[in-house]
Amino acid sequence: MKTAQKSETDTGESPECAKEIGSTGDGLTMTPDTPGGIPGNAQFSFLKRVPPHARELRLRIIWPDGESKAPTGFDYPGNANFGLVLKDILFVSEDGDTWTRLSDARPHGLGAEVTLPPAGRKVWLSVGVPYFERHLRALTHYAEASADWAVTEIGKSGEGRPIHGFLRGPSDPRACHGTFFIQAYQHYSEWAGLYAVDALVRNLAGLPGAERFAWAVVPCLNRDALACGWRGDAMHNGTAADLPCGGNLNRDWTALSRPETRAAADFFGGAAEAHPPVRHALDFHMGWSTPERSGGGLTVFKEGELNATEARRERAFTDFFFEYVPIEDFAWEHSELDRPNFAAWSVRTFGGLGQTVEISRFRAYDAARKPVPVSRDYYASLGPKAAEALIRFHTPAL
Repeated sequence: MKTAQKSETDTGESPECAKEIGSTGDGLTMTPDTPGGIPGNAQFSFLKRVPPHARELRLRIIWPDGESKAPTGFDYPGNANFGLVLKDILFVSEDGDTWTRLSDARPHGLGAEVTLPPAGRKVWLSVGVPYFERHLRALTHYAEASADWAVTEIGKSGEGRPIHGFLRGPSDPRACHGTFFIQAYQHYSEWAGLYAVDALVRNLAGLPGAERFAWAVVPCLNRDALACGWRGDAMHNGTAADLPCGGNLNRDWTALSRPETRAAADFFGGAAEAHPPVRHALDFHMGWSTPERSGGGLTVFKEGELNATEARRERAFTDFFFEYVPIEDFAWEHSELDRPNFAAWSVRTFGGLGQTVEISRFRAYDAARKPVPVSRDYYASLGPKAAEALIRFHTPAL
């Protein structure tokens, strides 16, 4: 097996995925270092340790333009829109735990410019809020120490990293009303789903009615991408280009050619056998950015894919979900039963409902449903809200 190439600037915590392309006496110019051939969301990744600086430091981030002639690999339609919102999603952190949005960032051409105050140590600069490997380890240790969760190493990633499944259910299977499947992080840099599922696991015990169901959770499927960014994602590092899915884990739920998807499929299958029926599967992603949409929403099946009863239930849950979960209330009508993604696999294998939650990279919503900037706390809040929607929809008497 070919070993994924790591960045020369790997920090041991998460690889940096940006490069310096210019400097002056008081400033630096940087750009993402994603290679040619990476389309769409995969480009939207920028994580860099900025060196100590005794004076204010002017930083300029140049983002590729997808609406005009673009470098190879940066040609996904709508990418120019991301340059327009880049100023809204720049974050800085000294420790990788507490992230502050740089609200004074300014648009500059196809990117943004910001002034950092003097710093005596390196600081993280990121587009979006990263979720590091150590955060996943902390979540796993939390669940292992909890009386509510059973944690199992369900398999290894392509590069040999452990993949864990978390299972929570009634002690008496006869009291169980069915199983929910929860999964996140099939693609690198889609950190929001990790924060959502992390908070779901930690807060589920406090939600009324949660104990009536079994919860089968794979918090992080793409372990190699979490550790190494695009260099660890089999879709881009050349380790799986000859596989049916091309290395894209969310296109492998028919062939199950990757060890990650095989491990998750076995884990979910065991949970379904122990706690039938499967009620619902939710898969957390981060949506496409276009000039018309924030990228948030919930996928639904195309007309005719589900029987009439299930189609009505899916649309009813979708409306219900938007009442509870503050994301853009947009239904992505493109799911098909023969699609090789996780949601379709769950529906065709076990029945019930299966949907993908698309979280916006740059737009959050407050309690009054008004758009506000995203934050780590916002992303985390989506997990318990999604769990509450599942519980209340599938137990209307609560």
